[in-house]
Amino acid sequence: MRKIVVTKYWIELWLSPILLLISFTSFAQSGWTKEKTEGFYQLSFNRFSSEDYFTLGGENLSTNRFTQNSLVFYGEYGLTDKFTVIANWPLQVWNGFSSTETVSGLGDLRLEFKQALLKKHLPLSISVAPELPIGKANHFAKSVLNDFESINLPSGDGEFNVWTTLATSFALPNAPLYGNLYGAYNFRTQYDGISFSDQVGVGVEVGYKIADLVWINSRINAITSVDDVSVITDFVRGDGSEFTSYSFGAAIPIHSGIHLSLNYRNYSDFLFERRNIYSAGTFSIGVYYERKPKKP
Repeated sequence: MRKIVVTKYWIELWLSPILLLISFTSFAQSGWTKEKTEGFYQLSFNRFSSEDYFTLGGENLSTNRFTQNSLVFYGEYGLTDKFTVIANWPLQVWNGFSSTETVSGLGDLRLEFKQALLKKHLPLSISVAPELPIGKANHFAKSVLNDFESINLPSGDGEFNVWTTLATSFALPNAPLYGNLYGAYNFRTQYDGISFSDQVGVGVEVGYKIADLVWINSRINAITSVDDVSVITDFVRGDGSEFTSYSFGAAIPIHSGIHLSLNYRNYSDFLFERRNIYSAGTFSIGVYYERKPKKP
């Protein structure tokens, strides 16, 4: 593994996975929709820091340390028993290398519209999620090594894209065990005249409730590019990025519908090899509230 000192050129080359860390949500896709007026609302803080970058060819390089912190709102609301609206919005994203100052900004808003296809015996849903480029697509930070250099560390990718997801779920009738399975397609467009490759995502989740109190879960998610991207056409937009991620989480009840959530996520080469991405663990802590509809 080679050690690289990050200059302006190298920083731009390696920033492509930054926005993937935010936009590809760690929240699992499921076949279930919320009941009418049922809600789920979470605020979480996420921290990621890494020196390990995997190139488009899969080579592992060591660079100056990149750190990203984010404060993210995630919410679900049932408009009907079969139709749910979902929002995933980084309210603030902090980006910086050890060789730069840290800059921050609002992230892109992802809105998801989820329709139940089957509800009872085998929950099955389809969702469409446009991602609105309202974050800072260009945000320059000064180098602490050479004050005449500025480095682009965006909090949004500037690109309009749409995720379409088909998901199914199951829950055992006599045991606190559930599972989710999904496949997704990301239709990407362009930014500043540069087009990006579409992406395919897959994932599976298993969850279990311990002592009828604490939910724990384990997930595997993966993304691959539809096109063979051999040259990075844009350094900071995630074109050609691929990975497999795994995560472990827990939800601990605090009081009357309020829970503490903990999650750890990391990357491997299990389904798709790491390409054009920084690789390290992401730690998340959050608080969420579940609102149940009133029974007649």
